[in-house]
Amino acid sequence: MIFAFALVLGALVVGWAAPRRLRALTTSRVDPALAIAWWFLTCLGVAATAAAGVVMVLLPGHGPARWVLGWLHGCWTAVSHGSMPRLDDLVGLLGTTVLLAVAARVGVGAVRRRRASRRTHRRQLDLLRIAAREQPGPIPVLWLDHEQPLAYSAAGTPPFIVASRGLADRLSDAELDAVLEHERAHIHGRHHMLVGLAEALAWAMPFVPLTRQAPDAIRVLAEMDADRRAAARHGADTVRDALLRIGSAGAPAGALAAADHDVALRLDRLARTHRIPLVRRVGALVTAAVVAASLPGLAGLGLLVATAAISCPLLPM
Repeated sequence: MIFAFALVLGALVVGWAAPRRLRALTTSRVDPALAIAWWFLTCLGVAATAAAGVVMVLLPGHGPARWVLGWLHGCWTAVSHGSMPRLDDLVGLLGTTVLLAVAARVGVGAVRRRRASRRTHRRQLDLLRIAAREQPGPIPVLWLDHEQPLAYSAAGTPPFIVASRGLADRLSDAELDAVLEHERAHIHGRHHMLVGLAEALAWAMPFVPLTRQAPDAIRVLAEMDADRRAAARHGADTVRDALLRIGSAGAPAGALAAADHDVALRLDRLARTHRIPLVRRVGALVTAAVVAASLPGLAGLGLLVATAAISCPLLPM
């Protein structure tokens, strides 16, 4: 049970402490796509570690607890499996109930958001096909005759981009192409789905800072990733000039707009844009996966070992 407690404790510690470190990735030189992966892999690592702890309580004597923490059982015999089996059963039942409840909330939240997104998508598309002029293409662009500069993308079936006459009037041809490429990048990068998943996790576990803060961070990082993709084709200066010209333009719920989130941070990031070799990106992603998966368990084990090292010498022989 001690090893299981260490896993759950590590998951709690990382769930509360990780957001501050992860938010620092927004202002760093880390690739935005890699930063998004860090957020989701850390959430996955926390959930998997907590689940593993519950499973170990339900299956006492299994797993690495005997040989990894055998010496701790000698120090804390009061909480060993042999002395308190009823506590194991109670904790295991409670943990299982919590995990099932959280999993159910994540599923329900994801399904609700998916259905709402589909309804919104259909309504928007029906109205826009009446009011807008369609520019055909793999991802069609629906042009609104409106003076307000506007550009946003909507995922779904089919995906589409909405832009306004005011946007075309305010931007040069190169800048307009960069903005439209930014919106295509949202669709190709499945950014809408990632934001929706983060929102479902936050709705299911609002009491965990890691999941509660994830949606806002993912939205900003998704915009930065779309900026990076657009800059790769049209140049960072062109994307920056377009952002400065159109300012902050809103978008309907479920859509992602080119100038809708933390423009100042994105401009700073564009000023430091540089190409990262594919080998380095893959290596960084593998490293992120390994660290995010192992960090909660290592954190809990470290705290447990430190506590044991302090308390064991104080116990009577």
